[in-house]
Amino acid sequence: MYKLGITGGIASGKSTASNYLKKRYNAFVFNADRESKKHLKSSLGLQKKIVNIFGQNIIKNKKIDFMSLANIAFSNDINHKILNGIMWPEILFLIKNKYEEIKITNHKLFIVDAALIFEANFISFFDKTLLITAKNKTKIERAINRTNIPLESIQNRISLQMSESKKIKIANYSINNDGTLDNFYKKLDKFYNIIK
Repeated sequence: MYKLGITGGIASGKSTASNYLKKRYNAFVFNADRESKKHLKSSLGLQKKIVNIFGQNIIKNKKIDFMSLANIAFSNDINHKILNGIMWPEILFLIKNKYEEIKITNHKLFIVDAALIFEANFISFFDKTLLITAKNKTKIERAINRTNIPLESIQNRISLQMSESKKIKIANYSINNDGTLDNFYKKLDKFYNIIK
């Protein structure tokens, strides 16, 4: 089974790409953001560790409030690195387990949709990586339209991520997503035909 890492900055279109390949080509998609939240909700040990580091301010109704955690984690580079340092070993473990489970199925493509594939030094797991790019202006507009995250927080998140120019040098492939959705899908079809 072909292992593909799809990455890109906030609101670049990595999940749109992953979901399209899932529907059109029966790919299995592991959404790192969704799965890490699910894992954090179910792991009391992990919650304890995060509360010990970031404090009681991230607790609401006796549970970790993901918005409060994100606000602290994305407030500066140190907090961002600390949280990633805690979460990424756990996520990598989940990805490897899921791959072992899925590889006996009829899926030809195993996709990991994750913003920090390069930052987490997890490239060696994949056969290839695909970077979805878009102008910052486009990403900010999309993020404002689809989330309730304030502009300042979105800009913060973009500034904490590895620059697109660095990612382009590392990625095996890159697709620009500044145009229409239809155009983006056509590029993804072309890409799929290269790797299949």
